[in-house]
Amino acid sequence: MAVTTCAVTDVGLLREQNEDSYFAGTTVFAVADGLGGHAAGEVASAIAVEVVSRLDGGEFATADEARDALVRAAREANGEILKRAAADPDHAGMGTTLTAALLHDGRVCLAHVGDSRGYLRHGDEPLRRVTTDHTLVERFVRQGLLSPEEAAVHPERSVLTQALGLDEEVVVDAVEPPSPGAGDLLLLCSDGLTEALTDDEIDQLLTASAERACEDLVAAANAAGGPDNITVVVLRWG
Repeated sequence: MAVTTCAVTDVGLLREQNEDSYFAGTTVFAVADGLGGHAAGEVASAIAVEVVSRLDGGEFATADEARDALVRAAREANGEILKRAAADPDHAGMGTTLTAALLHDGRVCLAHVGDSRGYLRHGDEPLRRVTTDHTLVERFVRQGLLSPEEAAVHPERSVLTQALGLDEEVVVDAVEPPSPGAGDLLLLCSDGLTEALTDDEIDQLLTASAERACEDLVAAANAAGGPDNITVVVLRWG
């Protein structure tokens, strides 16, 4: 089944530089958001997407093999970032989120660390987030201490509990959403989009072609204040 794709990144309205990186190949797609306030976040995000991009076009015997390869690549990226930071004092403390997707045999698997997100619109269902934010407030929501609405405006909503480049051991979520069919859509994005727009607002902007959807999402996030770098990757099946 044919897959049309589009990827766009934008500095937003309040940041001086863009620390996001993305990759949109033939079978591998990724978004990484260099950690704001840390040294060389743009370097860390670029390393992350470069490492996972090496899987693009690769062949795998099974879906499990494809998933495991993507998770290993995320862990490898973690090691590469730590190695680069140790070798260059200017890069000490750098880190990044990573949400990456790998297409294999009609299926999709994702590897996820941090608070960039993956969304899927499957069949007649509304847009659904398929990744879990590795943030302090997300942990509080799961513990019943905060509602999702409270978490969305909490002053510590950007505090990460996991990211690449912070520790030698990193927990990488492996996510396997339902196999996409004709008309289905996958969105990968940095939090510059989800900080500015609600999930419902994002869903309403994903009705056009992949290219138009990317343009509309970035324009809407900037119209809502553009508080951070904005990166979106959209895949549409059929």
